[in-house]
Amino acid sequence: MLWSGLTQMTHIKLAFYSRQEHKLVNAGSYTSSRCSLSVTRCGFLEYIFGLLNSWCSASQLLLALTQTATNWLP
Repeated sequence: MLWSGLTQMTHIKLAFYSRQEHKLVNAGSYTSSRCSLSVTRCGFLEYIFGLLNSWCSASQLLLALTQTATNWLP
């Protein structure tokens, strides 16, 4: 249930950021908008990691990822 909510939230935010990037490209010259796009993408990553951090601690996330990776091994 938590993961489906995370997936839905991620899709909503991806759509939002993609619209912002499109506006930036149309608003200015290529070089200035290109710099703004990289900042927007970094901001998006910070936002995603902030969401993950608010839902669980880094140690819990690392443990979950480790257990998942271990389950994939034959």
